[in-house]
Amino acid sequence: MSTPHLPDGLLAELLDWDDDSSDEHFDAMDRLFESLSAPEKIMALARSWWSDADPEVRALGFDLLAVRAEDFSWHVPPLIEAADALVLDTTHLDLRWAAAHALSVACDERVLYPLLRFADDPSSEIRWQVVRGIPTGIEVLPEEAVQALLKLMRDPDAQIRDWATMRLGHHGKNDTPEIRDAFVERLDDPEEDTAGEAAVALAIRRDARIVPVLERVLATADVGNLYVQAAGELTDPRLLPLLRKLKADGWRDHTDSDIDLDYALEYCTSPLPPLT
Repeated sequence: MSTPHLPDGLLAELLDWDDDSSDEHFDAMDRLFESLSAPEKIMALARSWWSDADPEVRALGFDLLAVRAEDFSWHVPPLIEAADALVLDTTHLDLRWAAAHALSVACDERVLYPLLRFADDPSSEIRWQVVRGIPTGIEVLPEEAVQALLKLMRDPDAQIRDWATMRLGHHGKNDTPEIRDAFVERLDDPEEDTAGEAAVALAIRRDARIVPVLERVLATADVGNLYVQAAGELTDPRLLPLLRKLKADGWRDHTDSDIDLDYALEYCTSPLPPLT
């Protein structure tokens, strides 16, 4: 199929954006996507951009597929093919980001390994795309993904550590001493949300080391919601007095925190098998 014709000036407009105008850029991409209507036309334009010598034009091919990534799956094989063709250590930053971003929003298990290629990128903005884009439908993460997330849990960027801890934490069937020890390490993370996600992860795995942490933190009036969630996951009756006191004191952390507290109170009355 021939490459769709773009209105005069549109290409220059699509190239003229930065972090402050990213919403406008992707809105324009969305309108272009809608105007093309047929998958064949969309892929013809993306492929034409990917073949351009200018890396910023090539990046547009990934941006075009990113705008409706959750609504279709026909784009995934060519997206993976284009991303895998990039030689990362010689590829322009904007092009690497666009490829990682398009993969991260695909919500498709097939993008996992292509996305993991970007896990060691020198740009924190690209490593962030990796942790946010790990497909959630995978019940047990492969070892390559586990090792990447363990490394990202120690990332200099606090947001990356937080999301890496959350992503691996909620995959409870990925459970080894190495993984548990990594979560224990994050309990002392200076970022409160990261430490809280580590607590939830250890509670999911019923690791006994989380009990004294929860006993200490739940005794404070300003305890964060993640620790209450962790108590609900742990279902340990020893935590009931602390949870009941929070309830009596009218504790709320955010809009849904009372639901999390009620959940923890209910499930701590029916403990699961012994902690390990």
